[in-house]
Amino acid sequence: MPDGRFQILSLDGGGLKGLFTAAFLANWEEENGTRVVDHFDLIAGTSTGGIIALGLGLGFSAEAIKNLYLEKAETIFPSTFFSATRQWVSPKYTAAGLTKSLTELFREKQLGHSATRLLIPAYDPSFKGIHIFKTAHHARLRTDYKLSAVHVGKATSAAPTYLPAEVSECGLQLVDGGVWANNPAALAVVEALDYLGRNREDIHVLRLGTTTEAVPKNQPASGGKFQMVGPVIDFMMRGQSQASSGMVMHLLGKDRFYEVDPTVAPGDYHLDKLSRELVAMAAAEWRHHSSEVMEKGFFDHIAPKFTPQYPLTKP
Repeated sequence: MPDGRFQILSLDGGGLKGLFTAAFLANWEEENGTRVVDHFDLIAGTSTGGIIALGLGLGFSAEAIKNLYLEKAETIFPSTFFSATRQWVSPKYTAAGLTKSLTELFREKQLGHSATRLLIPAYDPSFKGIHIFKTAHHARLRTDYKLSAVHVGKATSAAPTYLPAEVSECGLQLVDGGVWANNPAALAVVEALDYLGRNREDIHVLRLGTTTEAVPKNQPASGGKFQMVGPVIDFMMRGQSQASSGMVMHLLGKDRFYEVDPTVAPGDYHLDKLSRELVAMAAAEWRHHSSEVMEKGFFDHIAPKFTPQYPLTKP
């Protein structure tokens, strides 16, 4: 019998630092012998978190998603002599490597093939509007479920200055959802309360970050464009994430919201450079947090089978 609990997994953006997220979830599946996707009623993921969310929803193990990072990092972000220079006037990389890697994994699968509800943010810079890909978990959600998983994955992860915008069949240009919802936890809670009509008391959220850099002691608080171009980006990303988590904590309380997002030294890890240290860090963080995750009931809940409003007819 359903337990009334509504469980959300929220996955931050962070480029190749998503290896930490995938490895953490791989530890979950290995230790418990269950699929992560079976424990959650809604998975929200932004950018690299969106790709992980797609993978989980489409039936891939966390280990398989972890291997995508380990095996395809250089394909997605190839190291070239001119890439850093090119970034000043155009995206640092083409989308060819990401397209190839996602196509090899997802093939012809569509968003509507997901075994759970998905919420994946992107942004539309041309019309200055947020864009959220959603499975057909409400009668009003009549279009996104038909989209290819490759298209959704490319759109949510098209980080400005790193990758070009993903262009839809109708010509819509979409970029990384991290520009406004790098931490999508609050967005997911609103979805559960509004579209899905869940009671606030039933909602439980597990948020996984991709590491947060400690604030440098000498970071300026004000200045001109030259001094502030780096700090301003950090202010915006960090502020959005803190606001999202803060709102969820306010709505749900500490007993129904849990975060895993280790603090690291500035410059240790990069969006476009793979560090295999993140696998070891994920194992250490799993060992540290797994008992608390268990005590908060995240292992016990088994999500009822998701039946979309508009199922796809193709397998």
